[in-house]
Amino acid sequence: MDDTKNFWHLFKRHHSNSPSVAETEKEQALKAQIDLMACNGIAFDFDKEKVSPLQSKFGGRPALPPDWEWPRYTNEYGKERAVPFLLQINCEELAPYDTDNLLPHEGMFYLFYDLINQPWRNSEGARLLYTPTPVSQLVATDYPDQPDKHRQLFEMGLKFSNHPSAPDWDDYSMLTGGDENSHAYTDWDLIEKRLDSWGYRHIESAGQLLGYARLIQNGIAEVCESRARGDKQDSYTTESARKWTLLLQLNCVEEPEIDIPFGDCGSLYFYIRRDDLERRDFSQIQFEMQCY
Repeated sequence: MDDTKNFWHLFKRHHSNSPSVAETEKEQALKAQIDLMACNGIAFDFDKEKVSPLQSKFGGRPALPPDWEWPRYTNEYGKERAVPFLLQINCEELAPYDTDNLLPHEGMFYLFYDLINQPWRNSEGARLLYTPTPVSQLVATDYPDQPDKHRQLFEMGLKFSNHPSAPDWDDYSMLTGGDENSHAYTDWDLIEKRLDSWGYRHIESAGQLLGYARLIQNGIAEVCESRARGDKQDSYTTESARKWTLLLQLNCVEEPEIDIPFGDCGSLYFYIRRDDLERRDFSQIQFEMQCY
């Protein structure tokens, strides 16, 4: 008799802790939703053992087209200066990781950034540029103001890896209708707990291309759309903001040889409209820096 009571006690306790059918169905529906939103991200990290002039790399001298002019900007004292070079990305090296075939597979991306003034938004001191010039025709170029090595950052190669990328809270909210979705907060509470087990593990890396940004503050896509339309709030919708996607994110550099915090442990974000990316039009890229 006592064994029977113990059995039913254990059964009821286990049954009460088990998720209901409705809860299980809800979780399955949310996982299916995230799977549809997910996309390929290309993470990169530093490789100090392999550095050559034409490869993807941080620091050193950029390999530029022979007829290019180094990007310049006017600082707060009204003096024109060359923008410091941070990194270059060889698109031929990206091709094996670009499983959605979104990026160009020839030429080079370059990131130039004013490390002294550290702009937060669109600025001539924050430039992500692209050239379709074949890499074999590029030439390692010295810093134009002073060719001394003090102008060059410590040089490190880049190594790439794929990872499935799921949206952060701000992107999830925007993609599901923002304030119009009354279930967004409660849905996200469950999603956030399940992302790792669903295969969307957070990747620690020096930066990434494509995928969803790892945001420090608020979402960036709607800000990009607002700025592109001249900050006229009534001229765009949430739907139009969904056309923006992350092109490049570079996180703060914390290496024994070089430390660049970007504000206070911040990141640089460059966004582009998907239509522009398809057309290989990199003239309307939007920039933002976020930090803690």
